[in-house]
Amino acid sequence: MKITGEQIRAALGANPTLTLLKAYSRDWVLPLFAEHLEQVDGSVSAEWFHERVSEARERIPEWQGSLTPAEHCRDWIDKRWLETEALNGRLRYRLSPYSLRALRFVRELVEGETTVSGARLGSISHAVRLLADMTNPDRNVQVRRIDQQIVELRKRRAEIASGRARLATLDEMKQQLREILAMTRSLPADFRQLRTMVEGRHQEVARRAMVQGPPKADLVEEYLHENDLLSKTSQGTAYLGFSRMLSSRQTEQLRADVDQILSQDFAQRDMTAAQRAELDSMLSNLLAAELDVQNSYLRWSASLRRLLTRAAHGRHQRLLTLADRALHAGAGWVQAQPGQRYVPLEVLGVGPLAVVDISQTQLWRDQGSQEVIVEVTEQRAALPTEDRAALRLAAGTSPRAVGQTINRLLADQSLVTGAEVFDATPEDFQRLGALVSLLDLAVMHGHVDGALAETVRLAGDRATALMATLPYVVFDRPVPIKETR
Repeated sequence: MKITGEQIRAALGANPTLTLLKAYSRDWVLPLFAEHLEQVDGSVSAEWFHERVSEARERIPEWQGSLTPAEHCRDWIDKRWLETEALNGRLRYRLSPYSLRALRFVRELVEGETTVSGARLGSISHAVRLLADMTNPDRNVQVRRIDQQIVELRKRRAEIASGRARLATLDEMKQQLREILAMTRSLPADFRQLRTMVEGRHQEVARRAMVQGPPKADLVEEYLHENDLLSKTSQGTAYLGFSRMLSSRQTEQLRADVDQILSQDFAQRDMTAAQRAELDSMLSNLLAAELDVQNSYLRWSASLRRLLTRAAHGRHQRLLTLADRALHAGAGWVQAQPGQRYVPLEVLGVGPLAVVDISQTQLWRDQGSQEVIVEVTEQRAALPTEDRAALRLAAGTSPRAVGQTINRLLADQSLVTGAEVFDATPEDFQRLGALVSLLDLAVMHGHVDGALAETVRLAGDRATALMATLPYVVFDRPVPIKETR
């Protein structure tokens, strides 16, 4: 895609990363962000960060202006250099993805690293080979390529076993290390940007729903799916692929490779303590960042679903519409004929209160405990189709139904995993409720290994498959099921 001069000029004035890099205050703002926010996993309290801002200003006399630290932070929020979140009712700050990109750019300049290296060429070559396999529909070509790789690997194995293969030099090892760390340093900003996009997309959908009128209650899920960030954007698609990769067996190999690197003399002799810590925490940081995005997505989706469901009720919507019309009519009435007005008694059963002495007015009186009579009438009409479907889904995903599936599988084998139980569940009931029941039973009657994970596919008519990741669960004895009459 060709970028025009007009687009570059617009970016220089509008892109928060570029405005931060060319701001007059960058000489103290960027070091402040790098020292106190860049390495923070999450956010910091507003009170604590205001103190750090005050300390930073005192070190630079020319920036001791009239603005308070809180006013500086509000300005940075408006410029999208900082983001806010509320935790337990307290305001907190975190760096925006634009500020993270600016800090990464400055660090690359300071460190003076070049992207021209054998390690970078190896990464490019591997990516090109994967793309060649993806774009070639001829399976025979891919088979021949794999056969060629097997021949090359056998030849290299023989050379290593016989001692003829050249070992990597120290410079090559350092190049490869710098390449790994450079690629992982760009990920926090990418994850932060995706989280910001998730929140922005859900806010946009909520505003549009309030303006255009919310969808009907039975269309809420479809409405949410159509506006789903993780299924409608390239960033969301890339995130789902990355998430599936983190949940696969490749993470075990990655963790084992990192442990092997750190156990070698190269790590103790030629790597700094910061490099060892960064490499050691690389996988956990990736998993934490992925979980942060997923939690933000689930939190905002639940909030939006509650908003749409609550506003979608026709009776409530009619009441809101009538109240809005009444307010507009009252405003027009007062503007046309100024003066005191009251609601006629015959309209709502209320009217003006004739008050002579306000101190003697009693607006409410405690009548004591009230007698409540509950009358139950027999309803012979059939349940609506939606209610019957909801009851059927609740029964099919209950712990009792999942326990019966576990016991049926254990009758033919000595142990079963959580994924096997979910696959054996009827497709109509392969929903999130079944996974919750499965995990509850695993905690009480099975074995749970949090270090491993399994991925299952949730049922439903969706354009994009919805995958769920659960800990590795094993059942080796039948689950007790309480009999009901």
